[in-house]
Amino acid sequence: MVAVLKFLPFFTTMLGGLVALRAQRQLHLVYGVAAGAMLGLVAFHLLPEFAEFEGPALGSVPLPYLLVIVAFLAMFVLEELIGPHPADADEGAEHRHPHVGLIGAGALVLHSFLDGLAIGIGFTVSDAIGVAILIAVLAHDFADGMTTAAIMRRHGNTPGRTWALVTAGAIAPVIGAFVGGWLQLSEAWVIGYAGFFAGTLLYFATRDMIPGARQGGTARTAFVTIAGGALLMWLLSAAGI
Repeated sequence: MVAVLKFLPFFTTMLGGLVALRAQRQLHLVYGVAAGAMLGLVAFHLLPEFAEFEGPALGSVPLPYLLVIVAFLAMFVLEELIGPHPADADEGAEHRHPHVGLIGAGALVLHSFLDGLAIGIGFTVSDAIGVAILIAVLAHDFADGMTTAAIMRRHGNTPGRTWALVTAGAIAPVIGAFVGGWLQLSEAWVIGYAGFFAGTLLYFATRDMIPGARQGGTARTAFVTIAGGALLMWLLSAAGI
């Protein structure tokens, strides 16, 4: 029965990707919800975990917080190096960087794998803990699937390539869940990666998703969808998910 439960994240991730790809005319709404979900995931789920971290620090600043800034700046530099410069495009044209989209979506795939590890490790402790973690991952993986598709399409990747990354993100937590049944990862490594992941989320939310939400609609619809995505993450956090 436990083995069957470990396959559930595949379906919620694919469903999230399907929602994002089917809503072409309302894609700005998807961008807004994705932006809010990214911001909410960082504020309500990741940062509280960092506050309890007792690992390495530089000066008085714990490692995860430093990695948030490192990741944000790294994504900025990477996009400037890979993407076209303003002189290479028409004035006012939207810049699309497929490789940057792949990197951002790849980070989400790795994050999904770590979610799967948490499921597997939870079930090694007890079935109750494993199920609790599984419910949390199912809720988050729907947003991850939608966000992966949104990032890929926002950077001009083809639907085929987008589906490939969404599928990879759907398979990743399943693999992680089975691997987590026998592999133990140190808290410092997991929390350190979570800090880097938080930085990438903040970058894509502010640089890509929020501008995308504003382009296809009004400031009012952008605000409502962004707030809605953040509210969803807050409700999950308040419910202990």
